[in-house]
Amino acid sequence: MNRKKYISTALLLLAAVIWGFAFAAQDAASEIGAFTLGFARSIVGGIFLIGVVIVFDKLTGNGRRLFSRKGIDLNKYELIGGVIIGAVLVVASAFQQMGINSGTDGGKAAFITALYVVLVPVYALALKKRAPINVWISVAIAIVGFYLLCITENLTVAPSDLLVMACSLIFPIHILTIDHFSPKCDGIRMSMVQFFTAAVLNLAVALIAEGPSELGEIFPAIGPILFLGIGSSGIAYTLQILGQKDVNPAAASIILSLESVFGIIGTALFLGQTLSPREYLGCAVVLIAVILSQIDFTAIKSKIKKDEK
Repeated sequence: MNRKKYISTALLLLAAVIWGFAFAAQDAASEIGAFTLGFARSIVGGIFLIGVVIVFDKLTGNGRRLFSRKGIDLNKYELIGGVIIGAVLVVASAFQQMGINSGTDGGKAAFITALYVVLVPVYALALKKRAPINVWISVAIAIVGFYLLCITENLTVAPSDLLVMACSLIFPIHILTIDHFSPKCDGIRMSMVQFFTAAVLNLAVALIAEGPSELGEIFPAIGPILFLGIGSSGIAYTLQILGQKDVNPAAASIILSLESVFGIIGTALFLGQTLSPREYLGCAVVLIAVILSQIDFTAIKSKIKKDEK
């Protein structure tokens, strides 16, 4: 694994950690409507990233300036890519939240959502992006791990589960769109556009579906919203964009799916809940899948052949 891939893997892993530990904050803000909460965390994330972009431009000396007399410094890839991934994120998140609100419990929702690890390499084939064989094996192993981790009863399908399934069908589009645009632009700028797009779309739907009065529920939950906006949205989704630049999208999806594992661990650490032996086994199986997905067998094979000469 080259240096860039090490760094990218670390960034994706950190994003998964933040998302996993954010479950407590989501629970604290669960009384707020899904779209109103989406608006609040997105606008906080977007504003936070304005500051990050300005500081990043100064520290790196890249010759760019976000605000100038010429307007806002965004190239077409940052603008178009940000709008697309922002819109996809809104739709995927909405289906997931509606499914949970309609009766799908958190563990089952985590398992169904995690099925996107299967779909990313399948969708990628349509774009002529082939994943190595070890990634396909890792996907199968990860699914077993998620089942052990999340499903504690007979697996049945309810109408609410289908809503969560829609999320797992849409989220791979988010990952593959990032894979397409991130090498061509400043990932932090694209992430900033993503959240302002998500804020506008969430607000529009919230005003219609949840009513203007729901906006008043934002302030009592400002603590969790700030954490979700800055940590889970502003930082973690930006780390995802930066990390995907040098990692196969299928392998990236497996690393990001560790969110479910860290969610379970975070619940045990911060809420005092204990893990069952089955859940520990599930965590271990998913970790094995992640490690396997990152092994470059082609490079190892080439090195062995080189040493034999």
